[in-house]
Amino acid sequence: MRTGITILCLLLLMPVSVFATTLRLSGDIDLLVLDGKKVSSLLLRGAESLEVDNGPHQLVFRVEKMIILPDQNRQLYVSPPLIANFNSQLVGQINFSLPRLETLEDTQTFTSTPHVSLLDGNAMPIPVKLDILAITQPGTNIDYEKATEAYNVANKQASSTQSSTPQSDDSTLLSKTNELDNPAYQSQTLTEQRLKYWFQLADPQTRSRFLEWTKSQPSS
Repeated sequence: MRTGITILCLLLLMPVSVFATTLRLSGDIDLLVLDGKKVSSLLLRGAESLEVDNGPHQLVFRVEKMIILPDQNRQLYVSPPLIANFNSQLVGQINFSLPRLETLEDTQTFTSTPHVSLLDGNAMPIPVKLDILAITQPGTNIDYEKATEAYNVANKQASSTQSSTPQSDDSTLLSKTNELDNPAYQSQTLTEQRLKYWFQLADPQTRSRFLEWTKSQPSS
Protein backbone atom coordinates (compact mmCIF):
# COMPACT_ATOMS: atom_id res chain seq x y z
CA MET A 1 0.00 0.00 0.00
CA ARG A 2 2.77 2.42 0.91
CA THR A 3 4.47 1.73 -2.42
CA GLY A 4 1.33 2.61 -4.35
CA ILE A 5 0.79 5.80 -2.35
CA THR A 6 4.39 6.86 -2.90
CA ILE A 7 4.14 6.38 -6.68
CA LEU A 8 0.92 8.41 -6.71
CA CYS A 9 2.58 11.20 -4.75
CA LEU A 10 5.50 11.28 -7.18
CA LEU A 11 3.16 11.55 -10.15
CA LEU A 12 1.12 14.30 -8.53
CA LEU A 13 4.24 16.28 -7.78
CA MET A 14 5.65 16.15 -11.31
CA PRO A 15 5.63 19.53 -13.10
CA VAL A 16 2.32 20.28 -14.78
CA SER A 17 4.04 20.55 -18.18
CA VAL A 18 4.26 16.76 -18.50
CA PHE A 19 0.56 16.82 -19.40
CA ALA A 20 -0.67 17.96 -22.79
CA THR A 21 -3.44 20.19 -24.08
CA THR A 22 -5.07 19.58 -27.45
CA LEU A 23 -5.32 22.81 -29.45
CA ARG A 24 -8.12 22.37 -31.98
CA LEU A 25 -7.21 24.09 -35.24
CA SER A 26 -10.16 25.77 -36.93
CA GLY A 27 -9.99 25.92 -40.71
CA ASP A 28 -10.24 29.71 -40.43
CA ILE A 29 -7.11 29.99 -38.25
CA ASP A 30 -3.66 30.34 -39.79
CA LEU A 31 -1.20 29.68 -36.96
CA LEU A 32 2.06 31.61 -37.44
CA VAL A 33 4.01 31.49 -34.17
CA LEU A 34 3.72 29.26 -31.12
CA ASP A 35 5.54 30.32 -27.96
CA GLY A 36 8.00 32.50 -29.87
CA LYS A 37 8.79 29.94 -32.58
CA LYS A 38 7.58 29.92 -36.17
CA VAL A 39 5.12 27.12 -36.88
CA SER A 40 6.01 25.05 -39.92
CA SER A 41 3.28 24.79 -42.54
CA LEU A 42 4.38 21.18 -43.05
CA LEU A 43 3.62 20.46 -39.42
CA LEU A 44 0.07 21.77 -39.69
CA ARG A 45 -0.78 20.56 -43.19
CA GLY A 46 -3.99 18.55 -42.91
CA ALA A 47 -3.87 18.60 -39.11
CA GLU A 48 -7.05 19.23 -37.14
CA SER A 49 -5.30 19.64 -33.80
CA LEU A 50 -1.95 20.32 -32.19
CA GLU A 51 -0.61 19.02 -28.89
CA VAL A 52 0.93 21.64 -26.60
CA ASP A 53 2.28 21.50 -23.07
CA ASN A 54 -0.13 22.14 -20.24
CA GLY A 55 0.66 25.69 -19.08
CA PRO A 56 1.12 29.27 -20.35
CA HIS A 57 1.24 29.84 -24.11
CA GLN A 58 1.38 32.63 -26.65
CA LEU A 59 0.01 32.29 -30.17
CA VAL A 60 0.34 34.51 -33.23
CA PHE A 61 -2.25 33.78 -35.89
CA ARG A 62 -4.42 35.23 -38.64
CA VAL A 63 -8.06 34.66 -39.39
CA GLU A 64 -8.69 33.73 -43.04
CA LYS A 65 -12.27 33.38 -44.21
CA MET A 66 -14.27 33.70 -47.42
CA ILE A 67 -16.83 36.53 -47.18
CA ILE A 68 -19.66 37.79 -49.39
CA LEU A 69 -19.22 41.23 -50.94
CA PRO A 70 -22.12 43.66 -51.56
CA ASP A 71 -22.20 42.55 -55.21
CA GLN A 72 -22.58 38.95 -54.00
CA ASN A 73 -19.10 37.97 -55.13
CA ARG A 74 -16.87 36.16 -52.67
CA GLN A 75 -13.51 37.30 -51.42
CA LEU A 76 -10.91 35.94 -49.04
CA TYR A 77 -10.59 38.04 -45.89
CA VAL A 78 -7.24 37.94 -44.11
CA SER A 79 -7.10 39.60 -40.71
CA PRO A 80 -4.09 41.43 -39.31
CA PRO A 81 -1.83 39.11 -37.28
CA LEU A 82 -3.26 38.63 -33.81
CA ILE A 83 -1.39 37.66 -30.67
CA ALA A 84 -3.06 35.75 -27.84
CA ASN A 85 -1.74 34.94 -24.39
CA PHE A 86 -3.46 32.28 -22.26
CA ASN A 87 -2.85 29.47 -19.79
CA SER A 88 -3.95 25.92 -20.55
CA GLN A 89 -3.19 24.59 -17.07
CA LEU A 90 -5.65 21.80 -16.21
CA VAL A 91 -7.31 22.22 -19.63
CA GLY A 92 -7.44 19.15 -21.86
CA GLN A 93 -8.76 20.81 -25.01
CA ILE A 94 -8.91 24.35 -26.43
CA ASN A 95 -11.18 25.48 -29.26
CA PHE A 96 -11.22 28.80 -31.13
CA SER A 97 -14.52 30.67 -31.20
CA LEU A 98 -14.78 33.46 -33.79
CA PRO A 99 -17.48 36.11 -34.11
CA ARG A 100 -19.67 36.28 -37.20
CA LEU A 101 -17.48 37.01 -40.23
CA GLU A 102 -19.59 36.80 -43.36
CA THR A 103 -19.77 40.30 -44.82
CA LEU A 104 -17.40 43.16 -45.54
CA GLU A 105 -18.84 45.08 -42.62
CA ASP A 106 -18.19 42.15 -40.27
CA THR A 107 -14.55 41.99 -41.29
CA GLN A 108 -14.05 45.75 -41.02
CA THR A 109 -15.30 45.62 -37.45
CA PHE A 110 -13.10 42.63 -36.68
CA THR A 111 -10.01 44.30 -38.17
CA SER A 112 -10.43 47.38 -35.98
CA THR A 113 -11.51 45.58 -32.80
CA PRO A 114 -10.74 41.85 -33.08
CA HIS A 115 -12.39 39.44 -30.70
CA VAL A 116 -11.56 35.75 -30.40
CA SER A 117 -12.69 33.48 -27.59
CA LEU A 118 -10.99 30.31 -26.41
CA LEU A 119 -13.22 27.54 -25.06
CA ASP A 120 -12.38 24.33 -23.27
CA GLY A 121 -13.84 20.93 -24.09
CA ASN A 122 -17.01 21.83 -22.17
CA ALA A 123 -17.44 25.13 -24.07
CA MET A 124 -16.38 27.10 -21.00
CA PRO A 125 -14.36 30.27 -21.73
CA ILE A 126 -10.63 30.32 -21.02
CA PRO A 127 -9.17 33.70 -20.00
CA VAL A 128 -7.16 35.14 -22.89
CA LYS A 129 -5.34 38.40 -23.59
CA LEU A 130 -5.71 39.37 -27.25
CA ASP A 131 -3.99 42.10 -29.22
CA ILE A 132 -3.02 43.07 -32.77
CA LEU A 133 0.61 42.34 -33.61
CA ALA A 134 1.80 45.48 -35.38
CA ILE A 135 4.04 44.72 -38.37
CA THR A 136 6.52 47.40 -39.47
CA GLN A 137 8.55 45.22 -41.80
CA PRO A 138 7.71 45.94 -45.47
CA GLY A 139 7.02 43.26 -48.04
CA THR A 140 5.44 39.84 -47.72
CA ASN A 141 8.40 37.90 -46.29
CA ILE A 142 7.67 38.91 -42.71
CA ASP A 143 9.69 37.55 -39.80
CA TYR A 144 6.88 36.90 -37.31
CA GLU A 145 9.30 35.45 -34.75
CA LYS A 146 11.22 38.73 -34.66
CA ALA A 147 8.01 40.76 -34.52
CA THR A 148 6.75 38.64 -31.62
CA GLU A 149 10.03 39.08 -29.75
CA ALA A 150 9.83 42.86 -30.18
CA TYR A 151 6.22 42.82 -28.99
CA ASN A 152 7.14 40.91 -25.83
CA VAL A 153 10.06 43.20 -25.06
CA ALA A 154 7.66 46.15 -25.26
CA ASN A 155 5.60 44.53 -22.46
CA LYS A 156 2.24 45.06 -24.13
CA GLN A 157 -1.20 43.66 -23.37
CA ALA A 158 -0.61 40.12 -24.61
CA SER A 159 3.14 39.99 -24.02
CA SER A 160 4.64 36.77 -22.74
CA THR A 161 6.59 37.11 -19.53
CA GLN A 162 7.23 33.39 -19.12
CA SER A 163 10.38 31.82 -20.52
CA SER A 164 9.10 28.43 -19.43
CA THR A 165 6.19 26.86 -17.61
CA PRO A 166 6.16 28.35 -14.10
CA GLN A 167 6.37 26.11 -11.08
CA SER A 168 3.18 26.12 -9.06
CA ASP A 169 3.45 27.31 -5.48
CA ASP A 170 1.79 24.40 -3.71
CA SER A 171 3.46 24.94 -0.32
CA THR A 172 0.03 25.20 1.34
CA LEU A 173 -0.58 21.53 0.49
CA LEU A 174 2.26 20.35 2.73
CA SER A 175 1.41 19.28 6.27
CA LYS A 176 5.06 18.74 7.23
CA THR A 177 7.89 21.23 7.29
CA ASN A 178 11.04 19.12 7.39
CA GLU A 179 11.21 18.75 3.60
CA LEU A 180 11.64 22.52 3.31
CA ASP A 181 13.75 23.16 6.39
CA ASN A 182 17.02 21.80 5.05
CA PRO A 183 19.19 24.86 4.14
CA ALA A 184 20.63 22.95 1.17
CA TYR A 185 17.20 23.05 -0.44
CA GLN A 186 16.71 26.79 -0.37
CA SER A 187 17.96 27.41 -3.94
CA GLN A 188 15.77 24.70 -5.43
CA THR A 189 12.25 25.02 -6.78
CA LEU A 190 9.37 23.78 -4.66
CA THR A 191 8.64 21.01 -7.15
CA GLU A 192 12.23 19.76 -7.03
CA GLN A 193 12.19 19.81 -3.22
CA ARG A 194 9.06 17.73 -3.09
CA LEU A 195 10.31 15.21 -5.65
CA LYS A 196 13.49 14.65 -3.66
CA TYR A 197 11.59 14.40 -0.40
CA TRP A 198 9.17 11.75 -1.64
CA PHE A 199 11.95 9.92 -3.50
CA GLN A 200 13.84 9.55 -0.23
CA LEU A 201 10.75 8.05 1.41
CA ALA A 202 10.24 5.47 -1.34
CA ASP A 203 11.47 1.88 -1.08
CA PRO A 204 14.31 0.71 -3.42
CA GLN A 205 11.94 -0.99 -5.86
CA THR A 206 9.80 2.13 -6.24
CA ARG A 207 12.89 4.29 -6.73
CA SER A 208 14.15 1.94 -9.44
CA ARG A 209 10.82 1.98 -11.31
CA PHE A 210 10.64 5.75 -11.08
CA LEU A 211 14.17 6.19 -12.44
CA GLU A 212 13.40 3.87 -15.35
CA TRP A 213 10.29 5.93 -16.10
CA THR A 214 12.23 9.22 -16.09
CA LYS A 215 14.76 7.79 -18.56
CA SER A 216 11.94 7.13 -21.03
CA GLN A 217 10.67 10.73 -20.91
CA PRO A 218 11.67 13.40 -23.50
CA SER A 219 14.55 15.62 -22.43
CA SER A 220 12.53 18.82 -23.10
